[in-house]
Amino acid sequence: MNQELVSLFAKLAKNPVEVKKKALEYGADYLGGEWKTLTVDDVDVVQMTGGQSNYLYHVTARKPISSAPCRFLIRLHCQAATQVFTDTVVTSILSERGLGPKLYGFFAGGRLEEFLPSETLDNDSVSLPENAEKIGAIFPKLHALDVPIPKKPRAIEMIREFFAECRQFGGSVFKLVPGSVQFNDSSIPAEVTVDQLEKELADFEKMCSIFDDSVVFCHNDLWSANILCLNDSKEIVFIDFEYSSYNWRSYDLSMHLSECAFDYRVPFPPGVHVHQKFFENHPNMRLFCSAYIDSLRQMSPNTESENRDKQIDRLELEVKFFLPLVNFCWAIWSLKNLWAGREDDVDLAVAASNRLAVYFHYKSQSEQIYNQLK
Repeated sequence: MNQELVSLFAKLAKNPVEVKKKALEYGADYLGGEWKTLTVDDVDVVQMTGGQSNYLYHVTARKPISSAPCRFLIRLHCQAATQVFTDTVVTSILSERGLGPKLYGFFAGGRLEEFLPSETLDNDSVSLPENAEKIGAIFPKLHALDVPIPKKPRAIEMIREFFAECRQFGGSVFKLVPGSVQFNDSSIPAEVTVDQLEKELADFEKMCSIFDDSVVFCHNDLWSANILCLNDSKEIVFIDFEYSSYNWRSYDLSMHLSECAFDYRVPFPPGVHVHQKFFENHPNMRLFCSAYIDSLRQMSPNTESENRDKQIDRLELEVKFFLPLVNFCWAIWSLKNLWAGREDDVDLAVAASNRLAVYFHYKSQSEQIYNQLK
């Protein structure tokens, strides 16, 4: 993170002139044309988002511009250097393929990119059948990308990194608290230790090996806030690839479908409501998997000889298999942030408890699928 740059833009409300000067400098350097002649009185800069991952600023020229885009986004990174590298590389590749916003340039601590007039999906719109079908059809295009990063599944390794942080911050025992997820299930423990959770991960990892032939490039964090619906064309666009890596394809798909259950528009504690129907009988499961397989068959003619219904059935099983693991991942993420004392809009103890309840409840389902497919 370029702290000097972040600090400068943080002064937007108090010192807009200096921020505008910097925005004009980027416009002149990376877009050229009339951006070279504009003054601070000719531009508006508005902060769009702010958080742990990045800060986003919308820059607009007040005058009509014909030689360059009249507006752009400045994205300032707050992630680790490896995440910034991967995110920038992926954004560049998607830009070249026409699958995402254009990348205008990058600099130490951030980048310039195209502003796409759009709406971010929410918990309601992401679950509409027409959007589920569009999202399912886009996934194979993402999964087909050849990205110059390690080609091995990263999910387990990332969770182990989260465990290391848990220990670093002194975490050892966690007592589950009541949450939105309610299962009448004796397999859900009242408390767990980090040692026990690491053993759970090691056991689950052994089952994942039967899916190693489905390792592809994945988004790994495709919840509603990372999906845009363009205003004019209504086209769906995926954004924010900070967690992207190679993984099992259905880990990525299960991550997305599982996140449909979590509604963060709750203005009071714990800051989230969980709709269990998306775990037990996801209303868009068949439609989503069908769209994925149909898109894949169009991209890979050699797969058309295979039985379509069997391909869809198999994909549904894969997605259900990974449901516990994707929730386990965010459970450990919540725990390491809880023990680090970090603040979040969601009660992290409740978040971890919800996710662990999903993991322990559906683990037996994954074991059954493993025994069926191995």
